[in-house]
Amino acid sequence: MSRPLYSFNAKLPNALAIYTQLKELITSFEMLPGQRLTEGELALRFNVSRTPVREAIKRLETEGFIDVHPKQGCYVRALDINELSEYYEVRIALEQLAVEAACNNMPDKVVQQIMAAWHPDKHDEDMAAGIDLGQKDESFHVSLAANSDKPVLADMIRDINNRIRIIRRLDINSDKRSIRTYNEHYEILNYVLQRDLTKAKQAVKRHIIRSRDFAKTLTLTALAQKKVKLATQPPSAN
Repeated sequence: MSRPLYSFNAKLPNALAIYTQLKELITSFEMLPGQRLTEGELALRFNVSRTPVREAIKRLETEGFIDVHPKQGCYVRALDINELSEYYEVRIALEQLAVEAACNNMPDKVVQQIMAAWHPDKHDEDMAAGIDLGQKDESFHVSLAANSDKPVLADMIRDINNRIRIIRRLDINSDKRSIRTYNEHYEILNYVLQRDLTKAKQAVKRHIIRSRDFAKTLTLTALAQKKVKLATQPPSAN
């Protein structure tokens, strides 16, 4: 049996440790989209009981990294580039509605508070603190609707986030995209503060299109590299 490509962090509670490392394996394509996972194999791999594995799988399913099919098992969420592109089209429409609601309804004080969290000068500080930038990014987009008295719209944006989370996390955590994310979010909020709906909608559309195109390219490249790596690896010893 081949050795794991990671080291288990025994200092973390079992379910959290398994969740953290499974998520890393999925987003780094050490576990490929569509790959079947079983509680028994994962329990053996991590040298734990099935209970913490089950808890980790449930959390990853909720976050959109794993699909669970009754009586069939669980799988790393498959990537369909055409489907993902359609989700991004829907996301553009929803988020333009969100910035319109923000321009019309969000109080200046709330806009300024969010701007402070996304000021470009905060980037290095946040990165040094090890924040989950993917989670912060998702919260930003939901907050535009949630803080503008549009709870249904906020829920719809959350749903889209769940469906494209893997590809978005690959995108957002790259060095070039992380600083650009701060700049682009700050730009969007600045237009909201000015109540310039036209420029705010244009800015959020540019932001999402850049994210879509970058993430698509990065995903296809990462998958290709992983497949080449697997094809050139010698068979593991049993």
